[in-house]
Amino acid sequence: MKNKKSLIPFIRFVPEILVFVLIFTAAVAAFNDIKQNAESEGLAITENSIKRAVITCYAQEGSYPQSIDYLKENYRLHISDEYIVTYSIFASNIMPDIRIMRKQVNN
Repeated sequence: MKNKKSLIPFIRFVPEILVFVLIFTAAVAAFNDIKQNAESEGLAITENSIKRAVITCYAQEGSYPQSIDYLKENYRLHISDEYIVTYSIFASNIMPDIRIMRKQVNN
């Protein structure tokens, strides 16, 4: 009989505990979603910046730049250290293949 009486105070708090766990889980899920969206947006902004600089170079000089470094030096392009950019050019009159990836962070 003592066991039933000792559980009664705990049972009264079960709904509050469940609500707290539910709110906490929803907050963590929302935070992760916001983080993923921000990472995707940063990647898209970087890609658009590079493409805009490449096209500007082509419009002004009549050929696509030979490297990303040329864009950094002459067109004030800045790429964050958190990204890896591969830039492959086939010919000076064909749009280069530009690929951007986020560096893996080891914790």
